[in-house]
Amino acid sequence: MNEETQDVGSWTELASLSDYFTQYGSGSSLYDISLTDLYRYLKNPHANIENIRKASKYFTNKHGVIKEVLRTMKSLPSLNYRLSWSSYDNVKKIKNYESKINDFLDDIDVVNMVRDGLYEVGEMGTIVTCLRAKKYVQFLDLDDLRVNKQRNGKWVVEYDLSTISSYSKTMDKLAIIESLPDEVTLKAYNLYKNKGEDYRYVELKNCDVISIDANRNFPFGLPYTLGAWSSLLQKEVINRVERSVADRIVKQILILYANTIDKEGIKPPDKAIITHYFNEVSKLMKRKDGIDYTNSAESSGTGVVALPFFMKLQALEVNTEMFKKELYDKVNNDVFMNLGVSPALIYGGDGGNFSSSQVNSSKFFRYIFSIIDKFERVINQYIKSILPKDLSCKFSFTRSTILDHDKYVAECKELYMQTSIIEPWLNALDPNGYMSLLSQAKYEQEVLKTQDFIKPPLNAHTLSGADNPTGGRPEDDSPTNENTIKSKSSGGNNNPEPNKQ
Repeated sequence: MNEETQDVGSWTELASLSDYFTQYGSGSSLYDISLTDLYRYLKNPHANIENIRKASKYFTNKHGVIKEVLRTMKSLPSLNYRLSWSSYDNVKKIKNYESKINDFLDDIDVVNMVRDGLYEVGEMGTIVTCLRAKKYVQFLDLDDLRVNKQRNGKWVVEYDLSTISSYSKTMDKLAIIESLPDEVTLKAYNLYKNKGEDYRYVELKNCDVISIDANRNFPFGLPYTLGAWSSLLQKEVINRVERSVADRIVKQILILYANTIDKEGIKPPDKAIITHYFNEVSKLMKRKDGIDYTNSAESSGTGVVALPFFMKLQALEVNTEMFKKELYDKVNNDVFMNLGVSPALIYGGDGGNFSSSQVNSSKFFRYIFSIIDKFERVINQYIKSILPKDLSCKFSFTRSTILDHDKYVAECKELYMQTSIIEPWLNALDPNGYMSLLSQAKYEQEVLKTQDFIKPPLNAHTLSGADNPTGGRPEDDSPTNENTIKSKSSGGNNNPEPNKQ
């Protein structure tokens, strides 16, 4: 066509015909946490610590890999523990207080307390523990506290009474006060309401701050998963694009083409004609999308529209191969690298070679045990408050995990075979401690009297030598080496010494 014969006005009027179908359902326009937010947090973490904690909850709840890493941190250590006394001069006194300490550790459910603490301190970077009536340990809400000063090297924890005002009903306030440490009372709250800011904060006793990756002069630590957030945000962007592409496939974009109506290819169709067909197609699509499927036995359907020869309806092609497999692998590897864990440690399988996963697990264990060290310090403070001044005891967890526990048990057994020190072996065998096994042995021997009815068979493990055919320990009650017993039973000692052959 040449410019003189074109009806330019008719064509430009037709260009105003368009419509839009929202893609909100695909999540393509949702941005909960952006890279800009993250970079602002990282520039000054201490000033944005509350936002960082909120973001950590978001990432933990949204991304399964974050939750799995925190679950691994919680479940990996075996958390068998033992008590070491500084002096054994007064055995009767030690037995008495050891019983009290074990009862106390049972009351606070020390193993589950530490497991919950490992999870929360990994997620939030900080927890504040409070020993309540020497019966249980409560984790306080960090948003309700003020921790901004130290006394004798220990952080002072104060409760913010203004947070109680957020509860509208009086009964709710009373219930909240009842659930808080003893220093938070209705009287203290009313004093604050009547006299103002000078009475806003109440100092709490028996509180300890446990944090990770915190500066020495700042009480709050940073979440363990913080380093992986940028990679996770990149993964979210990719997921949004994928959802948007999928949404565009489900909700197709249709293009209505209009050709000339004359043989010469000059005259465009009238705008009213195209507008009519455009509206008809649009109604058809809206009717298809807006159908009430709850009252329909069939959710699928076919739309039919009649078009003249000079018009054509065609779907916009969508590129479904935007991202290659290598990109997904890189993003996933970046997430695990920034988390500092091996995929094999979290999910098993072939997420890395054996050597690298072993090195990584050792590094991860050391990090976990550095947090356990802080829990031990707090628990030893609790125990110190139970003991008299002339008696000292140290509580400690064994440095073993569920992955190397069998090896640890074997080492404790070897220690017993060589030295007759049996307590570590019993502790390793029973998560409830050696006292549980001793109580069971006493019950079987004194109550059930199983030794009168059940006799062990004569074999290499029960025989102590040719001069003791009835089995049991030698008369001098000295420990018997298992390897020596096996050697004697197989006739290994019948061979002459090398220098006598």
